[in-house]
Amino acid sequence: MNLREEHQRLREFWNRRTSKRSQAASQFRYQNDFYQRYKEQLREPFLDVGCGDGEFLEFLIKNGRKEVYGIDISDVAVGLARERLHRYVEDEIDERVKVGDMTCLSQYYEEGFFNTIICEGTFHQTTYSGARLTAMEMSKVVSEGGLVYVSVRSDSTPPKNADLVEGERETYRLRDEDGIVRCYFSERGFVDLVEDVFEILELEEKELLARIEKEYYKMRIVVMKKK
Repeated sequence: MNLREEHQRLREFWNRRTSKRSQAASQFRYQNDFYQRYKEQLREPFLDVGCGDGEFLEFLIKNGRKEVYGIDISDVAVGLARERLHRYVEDEIDERVKVGDMTCLSQYYEEGFFNTIICEGTFHQTTYSGARLTAMEMSKVVSEGGLVYVSVRSDSTPPKNADLVEGERETYRLRDEDGIVRCYFSERGFVDLVEDVFEILELEEKELLARIEKEYYKMRIVVMKKK
């Protein structure tokens, strides 16, 4: 299965999953912690890659940020995000929140348009080669010296009922989640993806509680600056 087919499967999976997630209670996310620690350095415009139902975009707006944009592979999620944010941006809503694939961000946005990119729990939702494409696309649409925050699944808590994908590094096919692919990164594996285009400012492993499954798992929390 090629990357386009893998991402079509992911789109279908997240279209089914999004409504259930949006009804679950909100959970702590490290992106909020990142924002509080770096807010004096963060400049608009912001891009939320994998924006889901727009919860973090609304958080940014309520904290006085006006130039915020979101993109998600799920059209169901984008529909929810547009409903949430319409009262803030009105006629600009279709431009501000788009359906799209993170591996081709430069098809939707101009080079160097964003000064800050947030990607909470989405960067790993692909193959290792797809994650590499995503890193390169982020480097195209973020400005020189712009900050990028990502959180990714860690190999410290590997998936259950999953098979390694042949020909892909640190990539599993999840049998219990409709056969979608997902990366579980080692520290070295993540660094190898990005070190030629980003300077890594922080790379830590932290624990998070799954929103629906209510199980703890490890994430790698990364802050980077475009070289």
